[in-house]
Amino acid sequence: MADLHDVMRLDELPSGSVVEVDVADRTLAVMNVDGEVFALDNECTHMVASLADGYLDSKCLTLECPLHGSRFDLRTGEPQQKPARIPVRTYVVVVEDDMIKVLIDG
Repeated sequence: MADLHDVMRLDELPSGSVVEVDVADRTLAVMNVDGEVFALDNECTHMVASLADGYLDSKCLTLECPLHGSRFDLRTGEPQQKPARIPVRTYVVVVEDDMIKVLIDG
């Protein structure tokens, strides 16, 4: 069963920023692109690296791993640039009453 989990208030995540958060025994990278919020697993699928420490490309809607430059689509998690070949998991995000919430399967 999937549950919505509170992550943070929207005003705590300025547009263009990425933060690492722990939610429901998972570590996620959560980012704000012009008011649209995305969440995905924080660990690069190529090698262990924090995606939250990477580069957010708001125009292309990708997040680049700081270690070897793999880029992941924020909407699908699919790698857009090698060396990563495996997608990262993405999560449904809901903003309700200025609270960012993430849907996580139990």
